[in-house]
Amino acid sequence: MDIMEHFLRVELQCEEAYTEMLLFVASLYIRSGEFEGEEYVIRKLDHTNFIIAREYVGLDGAREVSRAFVVDRHALISKINKHVRVRGMTLINTCV
Repeated sequence: MDIMEHFLRVELQCEEAYTEMLLFVASLYIRSGEFEGEEYVIRKLDHTNFIIAREYVGLDGAREVSRAFVVDRHALISKINKHVRVRGMTLINTCV
């Protein structure tokens, strides 16, 4: 399983998670920031670029980051919507 597929499967377990994540990703009013999911953090660098990384606390108590990847806004919204469509969730209409 690739990283994007793992990210989607872990983070999009319910419609509430989907709604919150999609509103963060699609919002043009949030220029930068972080969205913390169950295992992954989405870092919004600007309106169109995101870094998604798996984060956890290591044995020494320090925050560990792994499996990071970069994705643009349109590709991320498309993959999120495709994943929830397959799972039978109701899609949200956003301005893309």
